[in-house]
Amino acid sequence: MRILVSCIPYDGGKSGISVYVREVVRELALQGHAVTLLMEPQEAEHADEQWRRGLPAMYAPRWTRRPVLSMLWHVFCLPSVVRRRRRDFDGFVICAANRRVCASYPLPTVATVHDLANFHVPGKYSRLRMFYLAHVLPHYAKKAQRLVAVSGATKSDMVKFWHCRDGDVTVLYNGLAERQQACRGDGGRGENILYISRIEHPGKNHVRLIEAYGRLPRDVAAAHPLVIAGADWKDAEIVHAAAAGSPHSDLIRFAGFVADTDMDKLWSDAGFYVFPSLFEGFGLSLVEAMSRGVPCACSNNGSLGEIAADVAVTFNPESVDEIAAALGRLLGEGETEREARIARGVEHAKRFSWADHVRGIVRLIEGRAGRETSLLFGIPVARVTESEAVERIVSLAKGPRGKRAAFVATLNVDFVANAVGGWPFGGNDELWGYLKGADLVTADGMPIVLLSRLLRRRLPERVTGADMVPLICRRFAAEGLSVYVLGGDKEAVEEAFAKLGCDGLKIAGVDPAFVKLDIEQPEIVDRINAAKPDILFVALGNPKQELWMGRNAAKLDVPVMIGVGGTFNFIAGRVKRAPRWMQKSGLEWIYRIVQEPGRLWRRYAYGFVKFGWLSLLALLGCSQRWASAESSPNIRQPPNSP
Repeated sequence: MRILVSCIPYDGGKSGISVYVREVVRELALQGHAVTLLMEPQEAEHADEQWRRGLPAMYAPRWTRRPVLSMLWHVFCLPSVVRRRRRDFDGFVICAANRRVCASYPLPTVATVHDLANFHVPGKYSRLRMFYLAHVLPHYAKKAQRLVAVSGATKSDMVKFWHCRDGDVTVLYNGLAERQQACRGDGGRGENILYISRIEHPGKNHVRLIEAYGRLPRDVAAAHPLVIAGADWKDAEIVHAAAAGSPHSDLIRFAGFVADTDMDKLWSDAGFYVFPSLFEGFGLSLVEAMSRGVPCACSNNGSLGEIAADVAVTFNPESVDEIAAALGRLLGEGETEREARIARGVEHAKRFSWADHVRGIVRLIEGRAGRETSLLFGIPVARVTESEAVERIVSLAKGPRGKRAAFVATLNVDFVANAVGGWPFGGNDELWGYLKGADLVTADGMPIVLLSRLLRRRLPERVTGADMVPLICRRFAAEGLSVYVLGGDKEAVEEAFAKLGCDGLKIAGVDPAFVKLDIEQPEIVDRINAAKPDILFVALGNPKQELWMGRNAAKLDVPVMIGVGGTFNFIAGRVKRAPRWMQKSGLEWIYRIVQEPGRLWRRYAYGFVKFGWLSLLALLGCSQRWASAESSPNIRQPPNSP
């Protein structure tokens, strides 16, 4: 995909937004996308920076060097620039939509909002800038086709203060850079108390931290010097003055801005990390501290409490007493308690991935671009033929391990009836979320295909799991890839593989385990991971199989998984499929009811009544919460996610 990325503002590479820009651009390039950068004019002289080396760039005019002019150009002039070059790009990413937006969006656009701190921290900026952030910026930001929040707290603020609709904002957590991942557990060997943040008053709350540190007993403070790293920013002189007046002033060190190449030394000397900010949209350094095995204490408000979960000691950042008490508790922990906290932190930090974040952005662009998917009930159904779908699944199976297992779903009327809500019918939001966030959704039922044509979102053909599984198995046999089957009758599965006649197909396992959704069954995941298959067929039937896959996607060491229902019964011949003419005309359901009337007639009757009603609402353009919803890649979220 050809993506234009607005890297404005870049803050000279010295802020959290700078980190976000670098990591998103790096990951987009790693995932094979053609990236073009939109940069501030002053960044032209730094084109040889490693993260952007070799990437084409466009620059704002030189007169936009002043922030207020940069804001005006981005809002009113940039849309014309993008419009003139819209044929060169498939999508547009705005990396800091809480600072820069456009009056209109000629390309499918994903705009990331990091925080709305101006609503929480009085006096954070000048009156003019506060007016812009509170009134001008949200008006234009909401025009973007898709908004991304980096935390649930930021999303809640966007709904509360910007009056965004809940379904218009997708939460995609920030991640850890490859360099940071490679350093897991290597910190925490020193004794320093570390805080990394630009020196900004009052928002970053350095003054209260310094006051709290000053209340520590002298011998405790002497054993644990306070190191504050970060470039001077707004009212930094107030922070330096507070440090100079502290009773432990000789134990407080300002490290200034620390380049990435020098960060390892800073972390290796740190025994503890404190993050007392009055408000944060995410808190990148908190996740890095946890990943490096450094025990943490942080504010309990905004996103910090959300990201910290039960790993950090939390406190009210407006209370010096609470900050001092949290420092005392953290410094006074015994070895056993400290090691347990470190272990929880390292494990918790594994949940944050830039690769997942960027995949989410790309899925949102694809859904809005409308060239690769058709949006039905908020679910992006791929515009693929059967052969194209099989090729995509084979490609996913050859992908990297160690990430979230790619999720493939085959959408039919039953799926819609189980998942989608619309007055007066209820739905299953968890199942709906998994379908919206799936890596590939195909149209398993002819009613889905027919509806797409009526809505002018034409899908090329019906692509069923029952038809794909034999083709996938044949391709896997040719490629030397392995399969694993969870669920279904073991004899039927073995009969099906025998009938397929795929010589050389590696069957990593057939597991007829009785799966329960209401209890954890880690032994099932352990068996699958031990077998290391290239694809997992889950034959539990909808909605059970999709719910199980969604809940376990992050735990599985499998490149791709797909729910196949009773496909192996069809292949084995235990259940006959309808004649081909009935399948193509959308009448297969009649054949299935005739086969098993006692079990299926109520389910099919309810499904078609509900599907017909939801389809009518969609055709009439009636307002439903799924009518404007986009794909929401929330298959894997850290705890406390919305």
